[in-house]
Amino acid sequence: MAYRWLGVLALLAACSIGCENGGTGDPRGDGGVGGSGGDGGAGGAAGMGGTAGAGGSQVSCTTSVLCRSCPSEGFCETNDDCSVGSVCIESGCDSAEGSAIKRCVFAGGGACNTTADCPAGRDCMEVPGEGNRCVKTTSGCDTAFDCVLGFVCEAGSCVDRRVPCERDPDCPKNHTCLGTMTSSFCVRIQRDCLEDFDCVGLAPRCEDIDGDGNKECAGVVDPNQPSPSACVNSQCTDASAPVCETAAAGSTTQCGQYGLCLDDTDCAAGFSCLGLWPDGRKECVPSGGSCSSFGDCPIQQTCAAPRGGGTPSCQAGYQP
Repeated sequence: MAYRWLGVLALLAACSIGCENGGTGDPRGDGGVGGSGGDGGAGGAAGMGGTAGAGGSQVSCTTSVLCRSCPSEGFCETNDDCSVGSVCIESGCDSAEGSAIKRCVFAGGGACNTTADCPAGRDCMEVPGEGNRCVKTTSGCDTAFDCVLGFVCEAGSCVDRRVPCERDPDCPKNHTCLGTMTSSFCVRIQRDCLEDFDCVGLAPRCEDIDGDGNKECAGVVDPNQPSPSACVNSQCTDASAPVCETAAAGSTTQCGQYGLCLDDTDCAAGFSCLGLWPDGRKECVPSGGSCSSFGDCPIQQTCAAPRGGGTPSCQAGYQP
């Protein structure tokens, strides 16, 4: 599974150089949406002062909480306008006429040498600017890795779950605010991984937090230690704080009440173990709430506990 992360990690490294001046509030690496633009569908040259080419002509661009800086390249209308390995998504910015401005974005396929290195339905192909990548050749999605970061695979389709943010406190529990050159949005910290390297930009460690045999990106109790250890649920022996919870800025973690779980017995009194995310992982949240999964929420929202705690609800992130 680690090879699937290499595309995302390359973008994280690239954005650590350029995001600071890209209009995002508190970028901590690339969110996977700032990939190479396609070679088709390019419009007029980008203008100054918030204008950008789209569809062959130069138009005024209106920013939003999701699109903080107008894109200047890689414009598209459909996936056919993009180069191999890229997909066409809405940037979050609109034209003066009110239509969504779309961009070609690197889809994040894993590095490969031959097609044998790739999962079924994917071929090893040369992606412009990215090298050889596993490119999905069938429609829809089978796993979370088939979708651009910020989008989630739900019922075979990639759904836009980019929750806008300026800083970590804008995000739900156990999320961090990642930035691209044009936007920033909340990303869940406890994602699939095999090695610490897979978690660059999210957390320092890759550990099996909930004891189910699968590893996820894990925060540490004291990041100031020379080699800090990850927080895992087995270390949390207090019944009132039985799971690892990321509560502060970044991925600093301590035993708390909100975190990964296998069933209700892993959670504190008054909390239930719910599968809010479509990746199969469950987390402890207070019983009740207005949503029980992402499918209950509109696009660009997620079903999660608020940053300050409480029952799960559809979280919209930063809204001025």
